Amino acid sequence: MNTGMLKAWLIGVAILVAVFALWIIFLQMEVFSQSLAVLLWVSPFIAAFICAYLAPSRKLFLGISMALPSALLAVALNSGFAFFGSAVDFPGVEGGFTLFFLVLAASAVVCVLGAVAGSVLTRNAR
Repeated sequence: MNTGMLKAWLIGVAILVAVFALWIIFLQMEVFSQSLAVLLWVSPFIAAFICAYLAPSRKLFLGISMALPSALLAVALNSGFAFFGSAVDFPGVEGGFTLFFLVLAASAVVCVLGAVAGSVLTRNAR
């Protein structure tokens, strides 16, 4: 993996981390925003799009790979809240695995769409 590909992948992950951090902040403030919930579920698309757009090669692979950090961040957030005593929808190890595979499947779908969009837009820009 060359530096351009690594940079594109890290920017995609940074987008995911920023949206998840924003979600944590709003949850701690006990504020629920429907717009932020939509952003949380669309963030893998955005990350995959940006990653595929910026990557010098293997655009689809890098864009689709954003599904894995999405799922891992969701499990980390869920586990962190459970650890600190908050009620979570998927408690325990079994719940973590369930959440991982649910988010991985959903993220994979939107990441494919984002990666294809970013790749096509790059070709059309040249």
